Amino acid sequence: MDEAQTDGTAAAAAHRRLPSGLGRRYLVGFDTDELTQFSSDVLVIGSGMAGLTAALGAAARGLTVNLVTKGEVTDTNTWYAQGGIAGAVGEADSVELHLADTLVVGAGLCDEDIVRAVVGEAGLALRDLVAMGVDFDHEANGAIDLHREGGHSLPRVLHSGDATGAEIQNTLSARVRSADGVTLYEDRFLVDLLTAGDRCVGALVHDPMARRLSVFWADSVVLATGGTGQLFRVTTNPAVATGDGVAAAWRAGAELADLEFVQFHPTAFDSAATPKFLITEALRGEGAYLLDCEENRFMLGVHPLAELAPRDVVSREIVKVMQRCGRPNVWLDARHLGEALLKARFPMIFDTCLEAGYDLSKDLIPVAPAAHYAIGGIRVDIDGRTSVPGLYASGECACSGLHGANRLASNSLLEGLVLSRRIVRALEPARESEGRRVMSPEEESVQLVALPVARETIQSLMSEFVGMIRTEDGLARATLVLDELCGLLDVSLRRPVELEVQNMVTLAALTTHAARYRTESRGAHWRDDFPARDDEAWRVHTVWRRGAKPRLEAVRGPSAGADTPSWPGAGA
Repeated sequence: MDEAQTDGTAAAAAHRRLPSGLGRRYLVGFDTDELTQFSSDVLVIGSGMAGLTAALGAAARGLTVNLVTKGEVTDTNTWYAQGGIAGAVGEADSVELHLADTLVVGAGLCDEDIVRAVVGEAGLALRDLVAMGVDFDHEANGAIDLHREGGHSLPRVLHSGDATGAEIQNTLSARVRSADGVTLYEDRFLVDLLTAGDRCVGALVHDPMARRLSVFWADSVVLATGGTGQLFRVTTNPAVATGDGVAAAWRAGAELADLEFVQFHPTAFDSAATPKFLITEALRGEGAYLLDCEENRFMLGVHPLAELAPRDVVSREIVKVMQRCGRPNVWLDARHLGEALLKARFPMIFDTCLEAGYDLSKDLIPVAPAAHYAIGGIRVDIDGRTSVPGLYASGECACSGLHGANRLASNSLLEGLVLSRRIVRALEPARESEGRRVMSPEEESVQLVALPVARETIQSLMSEFVGMIRTEDGLARATLVLDELCGLLDVSLRRPVELEVQNMVTLAALTTHAARYRTESRGAHWRDDFPARDDEAWRVHTVWRRGAKPRLEAVRGPSAGADTPSWPGAGA
């Protein structure tokens, strides 16, 4: 990986350095010789689109695959994805246009070689999805029905009604269950990645039903464990999204990058539900408006794309309107689109709103931003390799450089699809694994820890001080509390609910330090005390590794300028 070592660029923030260790190497004590053993050529951890694609692709190569997932195979962020998957497949579209839109929304931090690889492979990857049985919507003439979402210059999002993720998830899950060479293990919790020397050789996994640990050896390990939405009080992510894979990769010595960039979805349904029900951007693509407390459209004049501006722009403007109006929400107005269109195009959204007492065709719908997507994660190259040999990552847990500082709508499913396909092609030949043994001397603690309180504290801190709008004062306050909570990392626990909190502490501390470290505003990272985008000092990725000081890594691709936003304040 190309890199630019930290120098005077970050001198002003040099005192804000994460404790180099941040907890022990392994969360629990174990001796692999005493555990139930499983072996395969490839171990895939996570069952969203990225994990399922990797598992099916590896099996198609004749490799044996163990697929481990935290809950049921469908309990993933992929299943919740309403809008769709982006790809330049329309007659008026091109790879260059998709590339350009991604670069603009990414606010100068996209690695162009990654973007070109992903959007360039979209057409073939999407055709393969259709061949596997994924049913995208078509127009009357048989052409793929494409929709437009935020940041896109024209319609290029393929969808299956307003439940695209569920369609993809169900199709791929069915294929995995019947695939030769793939063994599926549901309800298994990733405790840690196992390393021998500098290489990842497998994973330590907890079986909650059997209440015991087991070891999964593999020549190659693919992490596809999703994001970190549960760090925040209000999120669209399911309860399983506690960042376990990212935290395990950190403990194993893998580099993490760009953790300061957390994307909030502008229009989550404002209700008591957890996770928050997401109202897809495609509804605004059909022509729905955002209204303030006086029922005026407030995005007009803020951005040329109005309601379809990049998500960071829309989310921050919604926060400003909520503060001005003294309300916990703004309004989404789709009444003018008509009941027939809304029921046909957005049946799940229509029914969910109706169950909550709102008729999408007659009522204004209360919406507010919610934590939605972790842009940062495990640093990977163009083929999904991490900095730890034998370890790969794909999907939301990975940071490939595709999204830059702000993800273009519906590029996430595409990234997981393409990156996993590239991982499968890059998998290394099998290595000798007989006689392996890994041990950790940690002993289980009998100390009582107020874990529910710790979890609530993390979510409150992150929501208040490390959310959409950040300041040095707020980040410093969060740091003080999180540094205290890091004491939990020195306690050896055992149950998954306890280990989840330890993973959340790790990632909350890392994210807060990263947000404090970057003294500018860019994309999904907004500092009220540093509101300007600073390309001279900060057009770099922030990279973190256990036991090392943070460093800055040069953006991969052409020099600055090609992706400079053309509208006032865009990308800031």
